[in-house]
Amino acid sequence: MRNDDVILQLYLIRHAESMGNIETEEPFDVMNPPLTDHGFLQAKALSERMKNVKIDSIITSPLERAICTAIPISEISGVPIAFEPLLCEKDVCIGGKGFLHYDESDSDCEIRAEKIIKMLLEKHKGQAVAVVTHGEFLQYLLRKAMNIPSDTEVRFCVYNTSVSKINFREGKSNKLAFQNDISHLVSLDGDKTEWM
Repeated sequence: MRNDDVILQLYLIRHAESMGNIETEEPFDVMNPPLTDHGFLQAKALSERMKNVKIDSIITSPLERAICTAIPISEISGVPIAFEPLLCEKDVCIGGKGFLHYDESDSDCEIRAEKIIKMLLEKHKGQAVAVVTHGEFLQYLLRKAMNIPSDTEVRFCVYNTSVSKINFREGKSNKLAFQNDISHLVSLDGDKTEWM
């Protein structure tokens, strides 16, 4: 249900489990790791969780793990995916031949997060938007969305395929509806979700 003062419903989603999230001897692209088999199951469970949520737009990082997390949501909702390079993980950028590592400062990430929030409010006003991104960059997005000063020592739990919802309100402070929701993983991970 949308309240009259809500101008944007933002669903912030962390990508599913990737090869970079587990200990493995298998070789993989460190800058752009693929999902694990379990990660694909998590992405499917996430899409089932989101199927009854009215989503107007899906925007994802162009990294493979985020795209593969967004695809099932797109398939179940019928909403196309838009790619946004500003949603890349911290210390990853797009170069001429793919993804590159570079040392990105906290200030740089805060500026990127601010640009994303501004873009969402300008281009998606009145919509419900699912944004699929990465664990470290989600810290910056959550702080910017909730107007938490950058010098505040706050870290959010953001597990693989977790969903956080923020309602942006006209003339009022933004409202965190829920954060780090992984209820859709109970059928996959059972008791493991208790310690997550």
